[in-house]
Amino acid sequence: MFILSYYVFMLIYALGFLYLLPGPWFDPTNGVWYLFVVLSILIGFIVSFITQLCILKILGLLRQKYPITNITNHRIANSLLRLGLHLIRTKVIVSGQENIPEDHFVLVGNHQENYDILIIKPVFKNLPLSFVAKEALQKMPIFGQWMEILGNVFISREADRSAARTIIDGIKHYKQGMSMGIFPEGKRSFGNEMIEFKPGAFKLAMKPKADIVIVTQYNACTIFKSIPWRRYKIHLHVHPLLPYEEYKDLSSHELSDLVKERIQQQLNIFEQTIK
Repeated sequence: MFILSYYVFMLIYALGFLYLLPGPWFDPTNGVWYLFVVLSILIGFIVSFITQLCILKILGLLRQKYPITNITNHRIANSLLRLGLHLIRTKVIVSGQENIPEDHFVLVGNHQENYDILIIKPVFKNLPLSFVAKEALQKMPIFGQWMEILGNVFISREADRSAARTIIDGIKHYKQGMSMGIFPEGKRSFGNEMIEFKPGAFKLAMKPKADIVIVTQYNACTIFKSIPWRRYKIHLHVHPLLPYEEYKDLSSHELSDLVKERIQQQLNIFEQTIK
Protein backbone atom coordinates (compact mmCIF):
# COMPACT_ATOMS: atom_id res chain seq x y z
CA MET A 1 0.00 0.00 0.00
CA PHE A 2 2.63 2.54 1.06
CA ILE A 3 5.03 1.68 -1.77
CA LEU A 4 2.37 2.34 -4.42
CA SER A 5 1.17 5.46 -2.60
CA TYR A 6 4.73 6.74 -2.33
CA TYR A 7 5.41 6.55 -6.07
CA VAL A 8 2.00 7.94 -7.04
CA PHE A 9 2.56 11.03 -4.88
CA MET A 10 6.16 11.29 -6.04
CA LEU A 11 5.02 11.39 -9.67
CA ILE A 12 2.30 13.94 -8.91
CA TYR A 13 4.68 16.27 -7.08
CA ALA A 14 7.43 15.94 -9.69
CA LEU A 15 5.08 16.65 -12.61
CA GLY A 16 3.47 19.48 -10.67
CA PHE A 17 6.84 21.14 -10.13
CA LEU A 18 7.70 20.85 -13.83
CA TYR A 19 4.28 22.19 -14.81
CA LEU A 20 4.82 25.31 -12.70
CA LEU A 21 8.19 26.05 -14.27
CA PRO A 22 8.25 28.95 -16.76
CA GLY A 23 8.30 27.68 -20.32
CA PRO A 24 11.88 28.67 -21.23
CA TRP A 25 13.35 26.64 -18.40
CA PHE A 26 11.75 23.41 -19.58
CA ASP A 27 12.93 23.70 -23.15
CA PRO A 28 15.04 20.72 -24.31
CA THR A 29 17.19 23.16 -26.25
CA ASN A 30 18.06 24.86 -22.98
CA GLY A 31 21.35 23.43 -21.72
CA VAL A 32 20.20 23.09 -18.12
CA TRP A 33 16.69 21.73 -18.60
CA TYR A 34 17.70 18.26 -17.42
CA LEU A 35 18.81 19.71 -14.09
CA PHE A 36 15.23 20.77 -13.46
CA VAL A 37 14.05 17.23 -14.27
CA VAL A 38 16.48 15.85 -11.66
CA LEU A 39 15.40 18.56 -9.21
CA SER A 40 11.73 17.73 -9.75
CA ILE A 41 12.40 14.05 -9.01
CA LEU A 42 14.29 14.98 -5.85
CA ILE A 43 11.47 17.26 -4.71
CA GLY A 44 8.94 14.52 -5.47
CA PHE A 45 11.04 12.04 -3.48
CA ILE A 46 11.23 14.25 -0.38
CA VAL A 47 7.69 15.65 -0.40
CA SER A 48 6.17 12.22 -1.07
CA PHE A 49 8.01 10.83 1.95
CA ILE A 50 6.65 13.65 4.10
CA THR A 51 3.19 12.90 2.71
CA GLN A 52 3.48 9.25 3.78
CA LEU A 53 4.35 10.38 7.30
CA CYS A 54 1.28 12.63 7.36
CA ILE A 55 -0.90 9.75 6.17
CA LEU A 56 0.60 7.53 8.86
CA LYS A 57 -0.11 10.17 11.52
CA ILE A 58 -3.75 10.50 10.43
CA LEU A 59 -4.17 6.72 10.32
CA GLY A 60 -2.68 6.53 13.81
CA LEU A 61 -5.32 8.92 15.15
CA LEU A 62 -8.07 6.91 13.46
CA ARG A 63 -6.78 3.47 14.43
CA GLN A 64 -5.62 3.98 18.04
CA LYS A 65 -8.98 2.88 19.50
CA TYR A 66 -8.63 -0.65 18.12
CA PRO A 67 -7.18 -3.54 20.18
CA ILE A 68 -3.47 -4.31 19.85
CA THR A 69 -4.26 -7.57 18.05
CA ASN A 70 -6.16 -5.81 15.24
CA ILE A 71 -4.69 -7.35 12.10
CA THR A 72 -5.47 -4.32 9.92
CA ASN A 73 -3.23 -2.14 12.07
CA HIS A 74 -0.41 -4.65 11.76
CA ARG A 75 -0.85 -4.86 7.99
CA ILE A 76 -0.65 -1.06 7.77
CA ALA A 77 2.59 -1.16 9.78
CA ASN A 78 4.03 -3.98 7.68
CA SER A 79 3.26 -2.02 4.52
CA LEU A 80 5.17 0.97 5.88
CA LEU A 81 8.10 -1.22 6.94
CA ARG A 82 8.26 -2.74 3.45
CA LEU A 83 8.42 0.80 2.05
CA GLY A 84 11.31 1.52 4.41
CA LEU A 85 13.19 -1.57 3.20
CA HIS A 86 12.45 -0.59 -0.39
CA LEU A 87 13.81 2.94 0.04
CA ILE A 88 17.07 1.73 1.59
CA ARG A 89 17.37 -0.86 -1.21
CA THR A 90 17.26 -3.86 1.11
CA LYS A 91 15.97 -7.30 0.16
CA VAL A 92 15.17 -9.78 2.92
CA ILE A 93 15.68 -13.36 1.75
CA VAL A 94 13.56 -15.59 3.97
CA SER A 95 13.92 -19.33 4.49
CA GLY A 96 11.74 -21.54 6.68
CA GLN A 97 8.51 -19.60 6.13
CA GLU A 98 6.65 -22.91 6.32
CA ASN A 99 7.60 -22.99 10.02
CA ILE A 100 5.51 -19.92 10.87
CA PRO A 101 2.63 -21.16 13.06
CA GLU A 102 -0.97 -20.01 12.80
CA ASP A 103 -1.38 -19.54 16.54
CA HIS A 104 0.40 -16.86 18.58
CA PHE A 105 3.91 -17.45 19.92
CA VAL A 106 6.98 -15.81 21.43
CA LEU A 107 9.66 -14.94 18.88
CA VAL A 108 13.33 -15.02 19.87
CA GLY A 109 16.14 -13.85 17.62
CA ASN A 110 19.67 -12.50 17.47
CA HIS A 111 20.01 -8.72 17.68
CA GLN A 112 22.37 -7.03 15.22
CA GLU A 113 21.12 -3.47 14.68
CA ASN A 114 18.52 -0.86 15.63
CA TYR A 115 16.41 -1.76 12.60
CA ASP A 116 16.01 -5.50 13.33
CA ILE A 117 12.26 -5.04 13.88
CA LEU A 118 12.07 -3.39 10.43
CA ILE A 119 13.53 -6.57 8.95
CA ILE A 120 11.67 -9.20 10.97
CA LYS A 121 8.10 -7.97 11.42
CA PRO A 122 7.02 -7.87 7.72
CA VAL A 123 7.96 -11.55 7.38
CA PHE A 124 5.03 -12.35 9.69
CA LYS A 125 2.66 -10.30 7.56
CA ASN A 126 -0.57 -12.11 8.46
CA LEU A 127 0.01 -12.23 12.21
CA PRO A 128 -0.13 -9.55 14.91
CA LEU A 129 3.47 -9.40 16.15
CA SER A 130 5.01 -6.86 18.51
CA PHE A 131 8.29 -6.63 20.36
CA VAL A 132 10.07 -5.78 23.56
CA ALA A 133 11.76 -2.61 22.32
CA LYS A 134 14.06 0.00 23.78
CA GLU A 135 12.41 2.98 25.43
CA ALA A 136 13.88 5.50 22.97
CA LEU A 137 11.66 4.17 20.17
CA GLN A 138 8.56 5.11 22.15
CA LYS A 139 9.61 8.76 22.05
CA MET A 140 9.99 8.96 18.26
CA PRO A 141 7.35 11.19 16.61
CA ILE A 142 4.65 9.23 14.74
CA PHE A 143 6.56 5.93 14.93
CA GLY A 144 6.37 5.86 18.73
CA GLN A 145 2.61 6.37 18.49
CA TRP A 146 2.29 3.41 16.14
CA MET A 147 4.50 1.19 18.28
CA GLU A 148 2.08 1.76 21.15
CA ILE A 149 -0.94 1.12 18.91
CA LEU A 150 0.58 -2.22 17.87
CA GLY A 151 1.20 -3.35 21.45
CA ASN A 152 4.98 -3.09 21.68
CA VAL A 153 6.32 -2.89 25.23
CA PHE A 154 9.30 -0.75 26.15
CA ILE A 155 12.30 -1.38 28.33
CA SER A 156 14.85 0.93 29.93
CA ARG A 157 18.44 -0.31 30.02
CA GLU A 158 19.13 1.45 33.30
CA ALA A 159 16.46 -0.06 35.54
CA ASP A 160 16.07 -3.76 36.45
CA ARG A 161 12.55 -3.07 37.70
CA SER A 162 11.69 -1.70 34.27
CA ALA A 163 12.84 -4.98 32.69
CA ALA A 164 10.67 -7.03 35.04
CA ARG A 165 7.66 -4.76 34.45
CA THR A 166 8.19 -4.98 30.69
CA ILE A 167 8.24 -8.78 30.74
CA ILE A 168 5.01 -8.79 32.77
CA ASP A 169 3.38 -6.43 30.25
CA GLY A 170 4.59 -8.62 27.39
CA ILE A 171 3.07 -11.69 29.03
CA LYS A 172 -0.25 -9.86 29.39
CA HIS A 173 -0.20 -9.02 25.69
CA TYR A 174 0.61 -12.63 24.81
CA LYS A 175 -2.37 -13.81 26.83
CA GLN A 176 -4.55 -11.44 24.79
CA GLY A 177 -3.55 -13.33 21.63
CA MET A 178 -0.55 -11.23 20.61
CA SER A 179 2.69 -12.79 19.38
CA MET A 180 5.62 -11.12 21.15
CA GLY A 181 9.24 -10.87 20.06
CA ILE A 182 12.34 -10.36 22.18
CA PHE A 183 16.11 -10.19 21.63
CA PRO A 184 17.80 -12.00 24.56
CA GLU A 185 21.16 -10.34 23.94
CA GLY A 186 19.63 -7.15 25.28
CA LYS A 187 21.79 -4.96 23.06
CA ARG A 188 23.10 -4.93 19.53
CA SER A 189 25.97 -7.19 18.53
CA PHE A 190 26.81 -5.03 15.45
CA GLY A 191 27.78 -8.18 13.56
CA ASN A 192 27.12 -11.83 12.80
CA GLU A 193 28.71 -12.92 16.08
CA MET A 194 26.34 -13.05 19.04
CA ILE A 195 26.98 -11.69 22.51
CA GLU A 196 25.79 -13.30 25.75
CA PHE A 197 22.08 -14.02 26.14
CA LYS A 198 20.18 -12.87 29.22
CA PRO A 199 18.26 -15.91 30.52
CA GLY A 200 15.65 -13.67 32.14
CA ALA A 201 14.37 -12.74 28.68
CA PHE A 202 12.98 -16.26 28.31
CA LYS A 203 10.50 -15.65 31.13
CA LEU A 204 8.41 -13.99 28.42
CA ALA A 205 7.82 -17.47 26.97
CA MET A 206 8.17 -19.68 30.04
CA LYS A 207 5.63 -17.97 32.30
CA PRO A 208 2.67 -18.15 29.85
CA LYS A 209 3.86 -21.57 28.55
CA ALA A 210 4.24 -20.21 25.03
CA ASP A 211 5.61 -21.97 21.98
CA ILE A 212 8.81 -20.33 20.72
CA VAL A 213 9.66 -19.30 17.17
CA ILE A 214 13.42 -18.86 16.75
CA VAL A 215 14.73 -16.61 13.97
CA THR A 216 18.29 -16.11 12.79
CA GLN A 217 19.23 -13.02 10.83
CA TYR A 218 22.47 -12.70 8.92
CA ASN A 219 24.18 -9.60 7.52
CA ALA A 220 21.63 -7.15 8.90
CA CYS A 221 24.70 -5.40 10.26
CA THR A 222 25.91 -4.54 6.73
CA ILE A 223 23.21 -1.98 5.93
CA PHE A 224 24.63 1.56 5.55
CA LYS A 225 28.18 0.25 5.99
CA SER A 226 29.22 -0.02 2.36
CA ILE A 227 28.91 1.83 -0.95
CA PRO A 228 26.00 4.32 -0.97
CA TRP A 229 22.93 3.18 -2.95
CA ARG A 230 24.22 -0.39 -3.06
CA ARG A 231 21.49 -3.02 -2.82
CA TYR A 232 21.67 -4.99 0.42
CA LYS A 233 20.67 -8.60 0.96
CA ILE A 234 19.67 -9.74 4.43
CA HIS A 235 19.06 -13.41 5.19
CA LEU A 236 16.45 -14.47 7.73
CA HIS A 237 15.74 -18.06 8.73
CA VAL A 238 12.63 -19.14 10.63
CA HIS A 239 13.44 -22.27 12.63
CA PRO A 240 10.98 -25.10 13.29
CA LEU A 241 8.66 -24.33 16.18
CA LEU A 242 9.95 -25.07 19.68
CA PRO A 243 6.79 -26.18 21.53
CA TYR A 244 6.43 -25.54 25.24
CA GLU A 245 6.24 -29.30 25.86
CA GLU A 246 9.80 -29.66 24.56
CA TYR A 247 11.37 -27.13 26.91
CA LYS A 248 9.05 -27.13 29.95
CA ASP A 249 11.56 -29.03 32.11
CA LEU A 250 14.46 -26.69 31.31
CA SER A 251 15.64 -23.80 33.44
CA SER A 252 15.85 -20.34 31.88
CA HIS A 253 19.64 -20.75 31.58
CA GLU A 254 19.28 -24.11 29.84
CA LEU A 255 16.63 -22.75 27.48
CA SER A 256 18.84 -19.76 26.75
CA ASP A 257 21.76 -22.05 25.85
CA LEU A 258 19.51 -24.23 23.66
CA VAL A 259 18.14 -21.31 21.65
CA LYS A 260 21.54 -19.66 21.30
CA GLU A 261 23.01 -22.93 20.02
CA ARG A 262 20.31 -23.24 17.34
CA ILE A 263 20.83 -19.66 16.19
CA GLN A 264 24.60 -20.21 16.09
CA GLN A 265 24.18 -23.36 14.00
CA GLN A 266 22.21 -21.38 11.42
CA LEU A 267 24.73 -18.53 11.48
CA ASN A 268 27.43 -21.12 10.70
CA ILE A 269 25.36 -22.40 7.76
CA PHE A 270 24.93 -18.87 6.43
CA GLU A 271 28.65 -18.22 6.87
CA GLN A 272 29.54 -21.30 4.83
CA THR A 273 26.97 -20.89 2.04
CA ILE A 274 26.64 -17.13 1.46
CA LYS A 275 29.34 -15.35 -0.48
